[in-house]
Amino acid sequence: MKEVIKKYQVFIKYIVVAILSFIIDICLFHLFNSLILNIIYATIMARVISSIFNFLMNKNTVFQSKNKYTSEFIKYILLVIIQMFLSAFLVDTLARFILINPTIIKIPVDFIIFIVNYLVQKFLIFH
Repeated sequence: MKEVIKKYQVFIKYIVVAILSFIIDICLFHLFNSLILNIIYATIMARVISSIFNFLMNKNTVFQSKNKYTSEFIKYILLVIIQMFLSAFLVDTLARFILINPTIIKIPVDFIIFIVNYLVQKFLIFH
């Protein structure tokens, strides 16, 4: 059992940080969307805040990268921008066709993006 935990330790840490980041992101998205009633702006504001937390935790705790902050941060920001606009576009598009609260739609959309992000961060950003 210890071998299994050790083998998947990085992924387990990534999941914990992702869950915390998701909680921050979804709560802020719901708050901002309630206040300004705009999915795109709410997504951007929530993602900026949750991404700073996520970057610092992934760099220092999950992947324990010793590389310079600048190069990793630039790559990470590019990933965040892509995922943020992809998330906003998909949530906004689906919310127009499916009459469900956008916060509910955002959960599965961001889960799919989460899986792809792990691979990108592990192999391209914090390698």
